[in-house]
Amino acid sequence: MHTWTKMRQKLEQEYLAESLRGRLSYFVTTYHAMHDGDEGRVAVRLDGAEILKSNFFERFDAMWKKYEILEQDPAVPDPWRQSAVEAIREGSFYQMDFYRAFREFDSRSITESLASENALVRMLALLDRRTGKRTLEKLRVPMQKAPQWLQMIYFIRLEAEHMPLLQERKPMKKGILFDLDGTLWDSSAECTEAWNTVIREQTGRTEQFTVDDMHNFMGRTMEAIAALMFPSLPEAERLHILELCTAHEHDFLRSHPARLYDGEREIIEALAKDYALGVVSNCQDGYIEIYLDQCGFSELFCDCECAGRTGKSKGQNIRLVMERQGITDCIYVGDTQGDADAAEEAGIPFIHAAYGFGRPDACAAAVRNIKELPEAAANIFSEKRSN
Repeated sequence: MHTWTKMRQKLEQEYLAESLRGRLSYFVTTYHAMHDGDEGRVAVRLDGAEILKSNFFERFDAMWKKYEILEQDPAVPDPWRQSAVEAIREGSFYQMDFYRAFREFDSRSITESLASENALVRMLALLDRRTGKRTLEKLRVPMQKAPQWLQMIYFIRLEAEHMPLLQERKPMKKGILFDLDGTLWDSSAECTEAWNTVIREQTGRTEQFTVDDMHNFMGRTMEAIAALMFPSLPEAERLHILELCTAHEHDFLRSHPARLYDGEREIIEALAKDYALGVVSNCQDGYIEIYLDQCGFSELFCDCECAGRTGKSKGQNIRLVMERQGITDCIYVGDTQGDADAAEEAGIPFIHAAYGFGRPDACAAAVRNIKELPEAAANIFSEKRSN
């Protein structure tokens, strides 16, 4: 058990941030003349002035008021304990609360202390030398939900570290994410040839598909494509055949590159100057990488994702790429209704690549040629900004 003298020595000399040593101090006392030896007060002083203070009577008055409310709620398992937590959160505490907070703080890591439900423990952690500038910066958003008195302590620490009290607003990062098939390249002829070869030579089945069939398959999940191709087969069998098809497709495309759209390189280079670019498709894992290997400008794309790797929907993968890349303002470009639905799921505008394979019900803009894309994207971003 630490005496108050030892506690204070540890808090003000061992734990306290260098920037506040000699400026910030703690005061704790007990009212020995009172009938209850637990009665006392606590204060935090900065440059000699008490910036935070409370006592036994304030704490128990606040606690009882909280308890009268909480005991009416059957969802609260321990209203007496919770009322004490709430009282401290509101800034009402006394010396025994401070001693208990110190013992918790002294026995835990700084990370655990910063996450404690006890606001006094979090206060000690905010003032601790082990809480560096990076951690302080990361706490800006969580601290907005902290009680006002704890926010005051946080701002005192920021000021002592010569950090801005208000978070600097970062400019919005704009991005354009692309579907692949029918948007960035047309591999339908190559895929059709590869799949028909596998079906004919490896399965003994008689089905053979056309390029128009492949256009209908593009943009769908592998499960949906398999169901369209072999509706009478059990799901496991038709998926197995499709896996054989896509495996050969990858090999075939490496030696038979698919067709890019006219002017695509110049358009992607122009867009990359103003936006973060990425590719999101419902394809199998490895398919986007073949496009990136063959297009000749893969360095212009910052990210890619597909259902074959994550198992997520296209809309979820769009959000995943946005989060990974810090994109705050985004457009999705695709050619099918599935692409439009994915953009809606992700909560972003959709540009229809009308030169592709599908005809979605609605879009924010449509481009008949990839060369029209920069103007269409600029108009959408401009409209969003004005709204």
